[in-house]
Amino acid sequence: MSNSKFLSNRKRQLYFQNSKLLKYWRRNPVIACRDILGIELLDYQKWQLMMSWNKPYVVWCCGRNSGKSFVGAIIMILKFLLFENQQIYIISSVGSQSQETFMKAESIAKQRIESTKDLKDIFFYEVIKSSNGDGFIHDKTSFRMSSWNGSNIFTLNGNPDNNRSKRATLVFFDEAGFSSEEIIAVSEAFATQESDFATATDSSFDIRGEFKKCPTQLIFASSASDTTSTFWRKYKEYSMKMIAGDDRYFCCDISVDIPLAPLKDGEKYAPLLKKSQVDDALRTNREKALREYYNKFQQDGGESQIIKRARITNNETFLLPKLSNTTGDEKFAIAIDPARTFDNSCCTIMEIKYDENIGYYGELCNGVTFADLGKKKKTPMRTPEQIKYAKQLILDYNGNGVPDYQNIEALLIDSGSGGGGRSSWADALLEDWNDAKGVKHKGFIDYNDPEYANERSEFPNASKILNLVSPQKFKKQMCEELIELMDLDLIKFPKEYSGKGYVTLAVDDGNERDIKIRHLTLEEELALIYMDILKTETTSIHRFQNAEKTNTVYKLPKDKERKMHDDRFYTLLLLAHHLYEKRREDQLSKSRSRKVVDLSQFKSCVTPVSF
Repeated sequence: MSNSKFLSNRKRQLYFQNSKLLKYWRRNPVIACRDILGIELLDYQKWQLMMSWNKPYVVWCCGRNSGKSFVGAIIMILKFLLFENQQIYIISSVGSQSQETFMKAESIAKQRIESTKDLKDIFFYEVIKSSNGDGFIHDKTSFRMSSWNGSNIFTLNGNPDNNRSKRATLVFFDEAGFSSEEIIAVSEAFATQESDFATATDSSFDIRGEFKKCPTQLIFASSASDTTSTFWRKYKEYSMKMIAGDDRYFCCDISVDIPLAPLKDGEKYAPLLKKSQVDDALRTNREKALREYYNKFQQDGGESQIIKRARITNNETFLLPKLSNTTGDEKFAIAIDPARTFDNSCCTIMEIKYDENIGYYGELCNGVTFADLGKKKKTPMRTPEQIKYAKQLILDYNGNGVPDYQNIEALLIDSGSGGGGRSSWADALLEDWNDAKGVKHKGFIDYNDPEYANERSEFPNASKILNLVSPQKFKKQMCEELIELMDLDLIKFPKEYSGKGYVTLAVDDGNERDIKIRHLTLEEELALIYMDILKTETTSIHRFQNAEKTNTVYKLPKDKERKMHDDRFYTLLLLAHHLYEKRREDQLSKSRSRKVVDLSQFKSCVTPVSF
């Protein structure tokens, strides 16, 4: 044999040094993060990475802006680079969330993270390039990348039927607190096989003499959810086993206090977010802020809680606020709970849609609080100003170039005496009115209200879409209607707002899919914040019965009566009542049409006679 077929001493020495360095990085992921990626982590992130490195079962309960997706991307990248044949899956309740985490890793490779100034390109050149791309493949079904060492990273969406019969070495659950129990159960099975298992035909083979391999891992990362979620059960189970001394488990709870005062190499460092941002969140929606920033899991209200948080989450879908009628043929219902002094005066808008399979359903698309921002306590506007604002909303949702209120199915107003729904609002809406451009529009009248029987002839031009309803009077019936519609998944809510000022959108281009950032307007941000408060109010309502169980009341518990409002919940009741009645009318009309018999389809048994 020629000597050219053997490694030279220099190459042999080089490979030996590479092997030593690789083993060193495998033992020290924090140093590998700095040397390979050029990322210097904060102290708590170093601890989080080091403690999670070789644990099979990991839970990260991290407050918002603590960098859980960033650290998650780092641990996946290092596993991808330092270990051969790694099969890594990113899973979330929706595909766009897991794809956004994938894009975080891609941004590290392409040196696009502004807060990290010394990123290196080693990771980028370890990814196998495709014939017409950079190796970061954005298919509609799954984003993926592959390395020369046989490792792969994939994204999967929240559909359990698409996530079966796969094998993984690491499964990263992003926002696991909001993933369904089914998707977690299906995806956990990816990592059931023992990584050290092996067989051989050689009779002298002994598995006990083999080197230990990197263990298969399950990492659940999320902010706190509620105590009915699978994430809460994992958090509770993993923390107890870790405290009991089982070194296979690791659970960390990183509240907002840590990123507000972080340390770097033991010294104080600049915070990751502003304290004022947290304070504003606490003032706006205290329960949500405690859950998202301080990792306070929302307690299940027991059997008396009429709408569970899990039910709201199940009914959430990716909806951007709709601030007007964009097509000219969309149908809307508008509900208003007026107030003059202390309560919130608010308006909630629902788009009414129809599906051949499920019939009519509603999508909550906007919400407005009639607050006077010039006042220190942000009390409601004066009633005339509220009515003027509401009229403009009606015009916006009716659309341009269509007759008055053609696309407004119902204008629902709480007629309770406290907010002046009847005396201040209904009376003021009777007359025709001019908009800001001087165009004349019809007034409004509740044609079925006996108190306005005399006004029917006096205002014949008034539109009949107004419906004065007293939720206090019909509260039991309307709450039961809402519960039924929620159980049938017929009222859709927007996804919970992250407060970042933007959302990510999946944009398809042929067979490719890209994730685009969509910056929100101030009105859209306020609408999403409004919807989150509405969800909190809805999940805070409880059912109370007297000792004889002869009377049922739906209201806030005593400990919350003085801490929060329920006005947005009342507007949801009004909209649910309208949707319920509309579905009922639709069912009755269908049943009547089925009873009509076409006699022409039967053969005549009478013989025609010609006279």
